[in-house]
Amino acid sequence: MTDLDTLIRRCWPILREAVQMGRTVTYTELAGRAGPPLNRRHLHRQLLIPLSDRCRRAGLPDLAALVVRKDTGMPGGGWHLPHPAADPDRAWAEALEHCLKYEWPRDVPAGLLETEG
Repeated sequence: MTDLDTLIRRCWPILREAVQMGRTVTYTELAGRAGPPLNRRHLHRQLLIPLSDRCRRAGLPDLAALVVRKDTGMPGGGWHLPHPAADPDRAWAEALEHCLKYEWPRDVPAGLLETEG
């Protein structure tokens, strides 16, 4: 099994590119470009939930806000967990705006690669 740090490193160029272009990225695109073992159906569990946790702990915007469903242009229901907001669409829009405005470094921020233990 591929560890989370490796998955984050593989996804970093794709997420950073999306920020630079001021756009979102679909689950299918992210999984396809990053490659196996990521797949769009399990992307939340495989990457996005733990990535959100690491972003939160590092005091960074939630990169998972960039990843959306192709059919709706919105994040899947898993994005709102474990802290659902009274207005989930607004919570996501604010998280996305914060993510897109943040000055992300060229390389993966060290706080995203920290491992517990």
